[in-house]
Amino acid sequence: MFINLLDQNSGMLRSVLIRPSNSSGSAYLTKWGFLPVPLGILQLAGCLLTIKDSKVKVIDMEADNTKDVNSVVEETLNFNPDLVGLTLHATAAHNTATEIARKIKELSPRTLTVAGGHHATFLPLDLLRDGFDVSVLGEGDDTIMDIAEAIQTGASLNTVKGIMYRKGDGTFVRTSRRPLIEDLDALPMPALDLVNKEPYIFRTFGDRDRVTCIETSRGCPYACDFCSVTPTWGNKWRNKSVDRILKELEVVKRLGYDWVFFTDDIFIVYPNVGQRKALFERMIENDYRLKFIVQMRADVTAKNPQLIRLGAQAGMSVAFLGIESGSPEILKKMHKGSLTSSSVMAVRTLSQNGVIVLGGLMLGAPYETLPEMITTVRFAHKLADAGLDAVQFSLYTPLPGTRIFDDAVRKNQLFTLDWDRYDILTPVMRTKVHPVITQIVQAYANYSFYVLKFIKGKLLGKKDTGQKALLVSNATKYIIDMMPQYLKDVSAFPGVLLKTARAYNSRKAVITKERALEILQFSNKIIYEEVGGKNPYFLIKEAE
Repeated sequence: MFINLLDQNSGMLRSVLIRPSNSSGSAYLTKWGFLPVPLGILQLAGCLLTIKDSKVKVIDMEADNTKDVNSVVEETLNFNPDLVGLTLHATAAHNTATEIARKIKELSPRTLTVAGGHHATFLPLDLLRDGFDVSVLGEGDDTIMDIAEAIQTGASLNTVKGIMYRKGDGTFVRTSRRPLIEDLDALPMPALDLVNKEPYIFRTFGDRDRVTCIETSRGCPYACDFCSVTPTWGNKWRNKSVDRILKELEVVKRLGYDWVFFTDDIFIVYPNVGQRKALFERMIENDYRLKFIVQMRADVTAKNPQLIRLGAQAGMSVAFLGIESGSPEILKKMHKGSLTSSSVMAVRTLSQNGVIVLGGLMLGAPYETLPEMITTVRFAHKLADAGLDAVQFSLYTPLPGTRIFDDAVRKNQLFTLDWDRYDILTPVMRTKVHPVITQIVQAYANYSFYVLKFIKGKLLGKKDTGQKALLVSNATKYIIDMMPQYLKDVSAFPGVLLKTARAYNSRKAVITKERALEILQFSNKIIYEEVGGKNPYFLIKEAE
């Protein structure tokens, strides 16, 4: 049974929710000057605040680089919490998060430590062994409420669906599965007012610009092999109503943010084209005057030019396209389901409507050759001619929960399980190309794109107009101001390559057979209750 943790004198449930930083910090902040609010924990805070006599504190390590583990632990314990939740929105946050959890338990054994996010979903045993009491599997909104109720009533954690937890005798229990949340409108409003907006910047486009987040949908109907979204959120796409989205936008407007990042992994999918049209029309009608950022598929964007035009009128200012590769064969192997021609058309459509276009491309897939990488680099230059404004060349990283992670474990392709390196910018697996070569190509790809784009811009004299011209001008100034940091990164690059070479050449076994079997019990498995049927199996004995 679970003991009642509440302070018997106060009767109040006190919770601290933390976004831990990666060991190297946020690359989006350090390289792009972009840091949105921690929506995940603010949504959970909104849930907890619906409970009578509940008080919540939010700590964001990414928003304050002066905070280290010790200061976070001290600030947390000064709040005298019954529950501490940490979101592992990035696998690279594993080491920081577990260190915080261990120190909190050492100093306050009565406090329940809870891990959430995709990393906690697919590697729960790692987190429980490394210091957490509970690991949440999948969506956390209803789960955090049930955990809070267990704390208040002293009930057993066996009653909480969708978790794995450590018992007092050191054994682990996985509870029954939780169904997906069907009605997202029924979720409490995210507690956006719990954070000060000042640290949440989009400095690329202006020193005074502040950015927040809104989630309008969950899930993804696609099946890219490198993505953890579908196994985490389900392959059923669920969305909020236009009225609910507008209600959240009213809060954003009241709080004085300049930008909204719609965090949906795919903002427009075919079931919701009409709904997005209605949303854009209502935003124009209400004159929100908010600039917003979206993430979209290239094929859907290319096939809906009129919707993109309407979105631009409503405030769509930046669009991120997951283009991934310039090689049709690699796209097929990734199960991306898109064509390179669609990417060119999507970039052109967005650019012609005054939207700044960011492209995401990947290098280093296990089935990719060096010539195919070069094809992707050259394709980025072609996209620049079509209007691509910026690009991020990430490295193909097997994140827990993905098919490629499972394959890499089975085939013993991982040369490190140092989670600090799982930042999608650092090689971690053996592929057809040596990882040092892959990193050199990545660096060349990033720098060549911007150098060639700058030269062509000067020679051709192409000028942007309207709001985009102002945003591009601000971005150019930002890049110039960041040049000393970029040059510093270049000077440190040989050391980065040496570190990769040492990790790659290590003869030490990364994963034993027993460890591999344990990992494969949880990674990339269905975690939600099946509709209309019982759970087919439990990998660890179901709680009785």
